[in-house]
Amino acid sequence: MNESRTLARRSMLALAAIGAMLAQSAAAQDQSAFFKDKTIRLMVGSAPGGGYDAYGRIVAAHIRRHIPGNPTIIVQNMPGAGSLVLANYLYNVAPKDGTAFGAVNALLATDPLMYPERVKFDPRQFRWLGSALKENHVGLSWYTSPVQSFDELFKQEMIVAGTGGATTLYPVLTNAILGTKLKMIPGYQGTKQGMLAMERGEVAGNVGITWASLKATAGSWLRDKKIKVIIQYGLKKHPELPDASWIYDYAKNDEDRAAMDLSFGNQEFGRPFIAPPGMPDAVVDILRTAFEQTMNDPEFQADAEKRQVDLEFTSGAEIQALIEKFYKTPPSIVERIKTILEHTAQ
Repeated sequence: MNESRTLARRSMLALAAIGAMLAQSAAAQDQSAFFKDKTIRLMVGSAPGGGYDAYGRIVAAHIRRHIPGNPTIIVQNMPGAGSLVLANYLYNVAPKDGTAFGAVNALLATDPLMYPERVKFDPRQFRWLGSALKENHVGLSWYTSPVQSFDELFKQEMIVAGTGGATTLYPVLTNAILGTKLKMIPGYQGTKQGMLAMERGEVAGNVGITWASLKATAGSWLRDKKIKVIIQYGLKKHPELPDASWIYDYAKNDEDRAAMDLSFGNQEFGRPFIAPPGMPDAVVDILRTAFEQTMNDPEFQADAEKRQVDLEFTSGAEIQALIEKFYKTPPSIVERIKTILEHTAQ
C-alpha cells in the first residue's frame, strides 16, 4: 500500500515538473512573439556625439540579443533642455507597448521638485529600466593652488570654473549647505575649457566633474600629481578614492544630509534608461531583464572597454526606490535647495 502511494506521489511530482516546464516554455514563446518583427526606438535626450548618446548607442548595439524575439533597435536623438523634451514626450505621447524607451539625464528625477513649472511628468510614474553607470563627482585643485584639502575651504577661498550643469551647481550647493568658500566663475563653454583655465592659472580648481571623465581626459595629470581630488560626492565613497574626503562626512545634521541626498543623490544612476508610464509589468520585466543581461554580457563589456565607456549597473527597482525617497524629502529641505538654485540662476 505504501509503495503504491509513493509511486502515485512520484507521478504527481513528475507531472507537476512537466507542467512547470511547459508553462515556462509557453511564457518564453509569448515573450518572443510579443517583440518578434517589431522595431524599438531607443531615444536619446541629447544631441549626437555626447556622453548620453554614447551610452544610448552602445546599449542599442547589444540589447537586441537579450530581448526575446530579437526586435530591430534604432536610435533616435531628441535633444533639448537637459532631456526634458524627451521626458515630456515619453510621458505624454510615446506608445506604452515597449517599442519606445529612452536614455535621459539623471537630473530629471528631481526636476519636478525644483522646477515644477517646466515639466509635464512625474518621475515616480516612469518605468525605470536601469542605469549603466553610477557617477561619482569630484572636486579637485591644481597643484599650485593654495588650497590642497577640503578642510581648507572653510577658511580660504578657491576659484573654480563653472561650465554649466554640475560644475556650476555643485560649488554653489556646497557653499550653501556647508559654508565653504568656493568662488565659481561661470561662463566657460565646457569641461575641457574649464580644465584648460585651471592649467592657465585662471582658476585654482574645478568642482563637479565625474571621476570617470576625469580619469579619461586628465589621466596624465592624475599620474603626474598636477591635480588632487579634495572632495568626492556620492551616496557612498568610491572604492578608487579611499583617501579623498567625502561630502557626507561634513554634514552637521539630518537636514544637511537630506539636502545632500536631494542635491547629489541622482549620481547613483548617472546614465538611466526610462520607459513610459502605464507600460504593462510583463513588458517592463522583459526590458529590465534584457538591460541587466546586457550589462553583464562579456561582449558588451568588451565593447564598452574599447569605446572607453565606464560601466556600473544600477537596477530599475533600485532607481525607483531612490526616487520615492527623493519625494519624501521634507518640504523645508526642498525649499532650501530651490532657493539656492534660484539664486544661482540670477
